[in-house]
Amino acid sequence: MTDAQETKLIEALKKVDAHGDVAPPHVQDPMTMALRQRAIQADLMRWDDSRGRYVLTGTGRSRISARNRAPGAVLRFRKRDEREADAAQRKAD
Repeated sequence: MTDAQETKLIEALKKVDAHGDVAPPHVQDPMTMALRQRAIQADLMRWDDSRGRYVLTGTGRSRISARNRAPGAVLRFRKRDEREADAAQRKAD
């Protein structure tokens, strides 16, 4: 999924959390229907009969929060003997 599509999906999930659906019920444009269907198929939201609206699943909530986090740094793992050699070389300098 491209970044623009992911952004639209996250915005739609935030609307589901706040209002109970991706868009108001009278909106029937293809993009809205596709977003709704994609979120249901990916188990990001489901219909709740007792509330009469869509609700986010745990996966949907984690998807929203994961998007807000900063990306982690990628670290190179070195073997212990490489680290000890680098430390010894620094002490000698």
